Amino acid sequence: MIADELIVFAGTMPARKRTRQRAAIGVVRKALDRVQAALDRYHWWEFQFLAIGFVSTIAIVVVLLLPLGNGPLEIRASDAVPPAGSPAFMSQLANTLSLPVEQAPPIDTFNNGDAFLKALLADIDGARLSIDFMVYIWKDGTFSDQVLAHLEQKQRAGVQVRIVLDAYGGLTAPSEKLSRLEALGGKVAVFHSLMPLPWTMARDHKRNHRRSIVIDGAIGYTGGIAVDDVWLGDARNPSQWRDMMFRVRGSMASHLQGAFSELWVNTTGELLVGPKFYPDTATPAETGMRYVPLASAPSPDRFEMENFLLLSLLGARQRIVMVTPYFLPDDTMEQALIGKAKAGVAVTILVPNDLNDSHSVRAASQYLYDDLLKAGVKIYEFQPTFIHTKLLVVDGTWSVIGSANMDNRSRKLNDEVVFGISGQAFAAGLERTIATDLKRSKRIDKSEWERRGWWQRAGEILARLLVQQY
Repeated sequence: MIADELIVFAGTMPARKRTRQRAAIGVVRKALDRVQAALDRYHWWEFQFLAIGFVSTIAIVVVLLLPLGNGPLEIRASDAVPPAGSPAFMSQLANTLSLPVEQAPPIDTFNNGDAFLKALLADIDGARLSIDFMVYIWKDGTFSDQVLAHLEQKQRAGVQVRIVLDAYGGLTAPSEKLSRLEALGGKVAVFHSLMPLPWTMARDHKRNHRRSIVIDGAIGYTGGIAVDDVWLGDARNPSQWRDMMFRVRGSMASHLQGAFSELWVNTTGELLVGPKFYPDTATPAETGMRYVPLASAPSPDRFEMENFLLLSLLGARQRIVMVTPYFLPDDTMEQALIGKAKAGVAVTILVPNDLNDSHSVRAASQYLYDDLLKAGVKIYEFQPTFIHTKLLVVDGTWSVIGSANMDNRSRKLNDEVVFGISGQAFAAGLERTIATDLKRSKRIDKSEWERRGWWQRAGEILARLLVQQY
């Protein structure tokens, strides 16, 4: 009908225009015929499913890519933040985020997988009551086989073993071997799911990134290492990742136990209580290190990790040293680094080079290099292998360790666990380790960086569009 009316209307036009109009009407008629054929071919309920799929796709794009529920675009402190690591700073941090200030025994530091795995297996072998194991990545291989062999042995001996896998990070975990542990009485739970259901989309893209390994509630491990053969070795070649892990005791172990137990009960319904999980952890004041713990969980109304890290940067007076595998600060964090550098604070950032597990993340990170270099920030890229270390040291006295990266997921989407530690001796040890890594790194030269090609610049811009999910 519409096409016929157009033909009548075309008849009143000049000949040349009528010819063009008839051609256009022919195209419209063919398009309408195709639409009608499609309507005749399919049932109404098939179109309904098509509509549902279209709406679901739009919903996924909105949830995953748009900055919804990410809080204000800029966070500003109402006054000067006290010097990082000082008693006033720790009180401010604790009061702002409703966190405790506590004490714990000295921390043991392990560089790379071989050193960590040796210590971990020894502690597992010494377990008497419970072993709770939570990491983000769990892949089949030699690392997994060694860990599971020792866990099976303790489960046979009557020590209760619990493992929390993330549905995404544990996608290639050895299900048959884990089932064997379960057959012995071990317990394995999976955090969230990967089912693309409309009622789970807003939740399931949020992952459990916590490293929380606890033995008898008294010894805990956290840091960057998980269960995968890439963490074997001592970072001697590109197949061996560079990373760090920390062994804690006392109340720090209790907080890691709490970080595990919180997600365990939410996943399984089992509430872990009693001295086998929370033994007496009193630490004498004269031997303890003061620290602030944070086990963060994603919420559209609370951004604890964001503010924890931001306050740490704002408290800098002399120097900031940051090591992160995924350097993706938001505008607030970027401006904090730039502001500190312009104010005379020595800002050093160590990130991976092209030997990494996400080239798009690296490109999105490099998008920020221009402004940071102009402000005087020193940027280094580690050369021998992928550096997966997560460290922040401020003024040689305040250190942040744990599972969190400097990216949007860690600050606002993932479950994470970190400790902010006040102590010159501990910070000095970390800075010595970082200094060693910097000797094996390449500093980004400002003038050379400004001459990079347009193709790389375009890749940086495109990668930055997905920064909400990195």
